[in-house]
Amino acid sequence: MSKISRRDFVKATMAAAGAAVVGSSFGPFVRSSFSKEEIKVGYLKATHHAPLFVALEQGFYKEEGLDVKPVLFSGSGEIGTACITGAIQVAYLGSSPSIGMMTREMPMNIVSGSAMESSAIVVPMNRPSEIKTINDLRGKRIGTIRAATADIVVRFKMLEAGIDPFKDATVRNFTHIQDILTGLEKGDLDCAILWEPWASHAEAKNYARPAFFSKDIWPRHVCCRMAHNSDWAEKNQADAVKMMKAHIRGYMHIAKNFDDNVKANAKWCGIDESTIAVVFREKRQRLTLNIDPEGSKKFAEATKALGIIEKAEFQKNGLNNKFQQLALKELGLKSLPELGL
Repeated sequence: MSKISRRDFVKATMAAAGAAVVGSSFGPFVRSSFSKEEIKVGYLKATHHAPLFVALEQGFYKEEGLDVKPVLFSGSGEIGTACITGAIQVAYLGSSPSIGMMTREMPMNIVSGSAMESSAIVVPMNRPSEIKTINDLRGKRIGTIRAATADIVVRFKMLEAGIDPFKDATVRNFTHIQDILTGLEKGDLDCAILWEPWASHAEAKNYARPAFFSKDIWPRHVCCRMAHNSDWAEKNQADAVKMMKAHIRGYMHIAKNFDDNVKANAKWCGIDESTIAVVFREKRQRLTLNIDPEGSKKFAEATKALGIIEKAEFQKNGLNNKFQQLALKELGLKSLPELGL
């Protein structure tokens, strides 16, 4: 395994660290002459959005007659803001901002799952560590990006284990993944909370290695979601259903075409195929279409417990499976496929 320079790693982690905003043209996008109007889809450079990437690469949106423009963002919070303001129509984003918005009167509905079990607690590659479980985080210096799904999962499980992340550990909030990795390398941090594929990327480049995964402390926890601007979806129901059909087809294609999934994610995340293959082969992060109302409620309660949202009750139709059901009917499916991805 080779080590890359700070400059190269910053470039590689641009989506998580950095610089894209609404209207940016980073990354390839599909244009078609069939749809009445362009549909903007917000996304991150994250393997959590694999159904989107595969649907793009396999031409499923074009086959549905849609003109889809993916728009790259630097964080899920920005995607959520763009979705509720109508700057984009469809969003792939993390559980923290999407579920947080479902507790407020916002014009956005979660319409499908995309990923679950998504993250790792990593420790420095260049020095020994005794961290192996959540209980080992007491008294440690932890690097995180505040309110990311991974951050919520780990800090809430610390609370449940009797470790107050505000008093019994030093949790440092960062904006850029590269700054977290630099802190690990210099000895300023004992561990860090990262999501995929960046935890595996850091390992491949000799910055850090996983100590344990989020699935080890919270099995099947919710992660990234697919959401609609609800005003747009109600006015453009046919297109909203077609978007869902392509999403479901992307998920189903992944189940039988491992290499296609690896290639699509490598292209859209901007990192090597070998690292992407590790993420999916070892199930360091898994995919799901399930909206998971029970898991969503639990995550909302966790987010509230950490003081990030005020209440854990969802607004009416905040979790909306209407478009899934319509898409499944058009695809000739009786129920939601759960393929163990």
